[in-house]
Amino acid sequence: MSLATPRPDTAVCPRCGADLRCGMAAGDAECWCARLPQVMPVPSAPPRQALLQSSAASCFCPACLKQITDERHHTLYPPRD
Repeated sequence: MSLATPRPDTAVCPRCGADLRCGMAAGDAECWCARLPQVMPVPSAPPRQALLQSSAASCFCPACLKQITDERHHTLYPPRD
């Protein structure tokens, strides 16, 4: 029995442990995270080799990043009463 080789463009969310796919590491033209409001720094596109070595370790899964983005957006732009 052989173990599957992990793909270099996949990672695990450090917040919830879910598997995720980093579009930057996969070489996509744009990652899914670029569609969210920019309320936190997004790393500039590092060389592909650096992404492959990091295994996209700094990414969050879509659900966690959406929640973090919503929380920060509400902190930066509180609702008006």
